[in-house]
Amino acid sequence: MTNKYSLEEIRKICHIEKEHLSNPNITFDYLRIVYLNEECEKNSQNILFFPIYFTEYDYEDGWIINPIDYRPKIAEIISKHPNYTYIVEKDMLNLFDNNKYNYIVVNNLYEEIDKLYNYQLNKIKPKVISVTGSVGKTTTVGLIEKVLSSKYNVHRIYHKRITPILLKAHIINLLKENTEYITLENSLYYKDHVKVLSTLLKPTIACFIHLDSSHLHKDGMHTINDLAISKAEIFRNAKIGFYNNQDPYIQKLQLKNNSLYYNNHKLFNTNLTKLIPFTKEHTFFKDGFIIDNNYIKPYLLTELSYIQYSLAYEIGKYLKINEKDIINSLNNYIPVENRITKTKIFNKEIFFDGDITTYERLKQLSKNKYSKKILIIRKFGSAENTDRFEKVPELFPNFDKIYLFSDIEYLSILKDYNNVIIVNNHDFINNYDGTIFYHYSGYFRDYKEIKEDNLLSLKNDTYKIIPYKEAE
Repeated sequence: MTNKYSLEEIRKICHIEKEHLSNPNITFDYLRIVYLNEECEKNSQNILFFPIYFTEYDYEDGWIINPIDYRPKIAEIISKHPNYTYIVEKDMLNLFDNNKYNYIVVNNLYEEIDKLYNYQLNKIKPKVISVTGSVGKTTTVGLIEKVLSSKYNVHRIYHKRITPILLKAHIINLLKENTEYITLENSLYYKDHVKVLSTLLKPTIACFIHLDSSHLHKDGMHTINDLAISKAEIFRNAKIGFYNNQDPYIQKLQLKNNSLYYNNHKLFNTNLTKLIPFTKEHTFFKDGFIIDNNYIKPYLLTELSYIQYSLAYEIGKYLKINEKDIINSLNNYIPVENRITKTKIFNKEIFFDGDITTYERLKQLSKNKYSKKILIIRKFGSAENTDRFEKVPELFPNFDKIYLFSDIEYLSILKDYNNVIIVNNHDFINNYDGTIFYHYSGYFRDYKEIKEDNLLSLKNDTYKIIPYKEAE
């Protein structure tokens, strides 16, 4: 369901200079600012379309993958969607036949989007919980949502890359009036991204969970200290901060006299009243760990999972959620957005990782606490991101066996390790009784479900097959 906007409401929020409408009392089911939700658009009858544009500057600043400009394409879009109502700037009127179609003229599209965005936030006044870090943000936000939902109405915002315009479109269309808390991640691709997002949607509670080399050397961030300082911007406008005090870089943060310091160097003045450490010394058991005398059985037993579950637990306590409800939520959590997925393929229970190959993701996966484990790599990396996985073989000693399929990209840099076995079929899985991790880079970009048929084909015409070694 999306938020509906009557034309009367639009008139009160926005500054409209001219209208050309066949129905002056129309109510819009969906405001098409950017592509946001296919189901919402498909199920909407009346759509107000904003022909916005992303410039080359937006692209270079890392917010978007490719620049787009809907303005010169208005006529083409209208030919496909003549039933839309178009909200346009004056200079766009000469791009289509003004007499045939419904449109509203404003001075500046982005100013009107901002008005709609601020209108929704001011009307609903939700509290915001934001999470930043190098790896594990999406799962952490999902855990926090799960815990808070036992007491509050919670709305989780997710997109593979949350940009300012996507965030605004989401709030305008999808934020419900009964929402008490918003949870979301603040990702950093360029050094000001966390600062911009946490200024646009100011967090009540801000969280810094983990720091690694992800996005190092981008936009002048040459050291992990540079990354830490850029991500610490999440605390600038927050009231309460939670930080991973066991991370060697994050633990350098200090709150003194309403200012945030990093390694005794002042970063900025802040609204923070508390900066709360949320990790403690801990021990892993066969299938879990202890938090405040409560046994937690995480979905995936890794060092990162302890950090994620500990933060969700501490936020739940801080917000006065019943401890039994917190523990029940944590022990029944299933990861969101196709992250690590527990499933059954080839008659074996496995952990399936269908995200893009990155060193940081596989590093955290390799820090698992299972007694016997193998890693299967069915597809690995891609030509455009080789820098993401050159160090991956360093992680292989953390597994008992590594099974590499003979057609994977960059096999040459992976194969020369004592515990690596090259295979060209899945028969070896039947002979293994430990924990299995199956990595297929970018799988969830191509497929919605995990199916054996999608995992079988070999690209023998592209890669030279290395002789199959019988699995031990």
